[in-house]
Amino acid sequence: MLRGAYDFHVHSAPDVVPRRLDDMELARAARKEGMVGIVIKNHLFETAARASLARQEVKGIQVFGGIVLNETVGGLNPRAVEACLQLGGRVVWMPTVDARNHRERLGQSGGVTILDNKGRLLGPVVEILALIREWDAILATGHLSLEETSVLVKEAQARGIEKLVLTHPEFWITRTPLEAQKELARQGVFMERCYYSCTLKDGHRVSLQEMAHQIREVGPSSTILASDLGQKENPPPPRGFGIFLQSLLELGIKEKELETMVKENPRRLLA
Repeated sequence: MLRGAYDFHVHSAPDVVPRRLDDMELARAARKEGMVGIVIKNHLFETAARASLARQEVKGIQVFGGIVLNETVGGLNPRAVEACLQLGGRVVWMPTVDARNHRERLGQSGGVTILDNKGRLLGPVVEILALIREWDAILATGHLSLEETSVLVKEAQARGIEKLVLTHPEFWITRTPLEAQKELARQGVFMERCYYSCTLKDGHRVSLQEMAHQIREVGPSSTILASDLGQKENPPPPRGFGIFLQSLLELGIKEKELETMVKENPRRLLA
């Protein structure tokens, strides 16, 4: 199942967090498995420039990058987004580890929100949406709350953005009720389901059975599968991604459904 697949969410070095593989090693490992594309994500820095270098160095695989709007890039910073997109970035993630929702779930204060005190999008977010529309990029929700996500999706679609991704709705920080997932899917949002959530050992682990259940409930046509791997303690991303897909097959997800989630859907978004 890896042959012809995309990993829409994967971490590599250089990073401030130790990673299993660097960009070039990751691209070579994915190419060896017959994969056609990977999206490098970093919580602190844009990855479009790194992806460009990896594409030049490792032929035969598509390497994509983007930007996460955390504090290290200035938070909700339209200029940083514009520069990333000019470099070829394909994905703009809303704040993750610096999101107010993320910090609240950890019992911390502060953090970045995309809404004002009346529940409306902040001005810089509106500018960022205009840039995403202009460059036909992908908008991913990061670690926002469901309230923020709902407002963001509505406003993004009103501005003509069609490529929308709900970042790992099964992850404990961003856990989204099934009914809310279904409603977002009806609005054209893709659910990005990540194997990393199945590897957690601190009581927040999502079982593979639950992952398969959510796929069936929301539907493969609205789902993208990804590894979200790269951590030192987990298998190398292509290997872990393969384990994920094989496990879902064994749980009754059909091969054609997997092809939709790892080949067809990400290809449409990244085109």
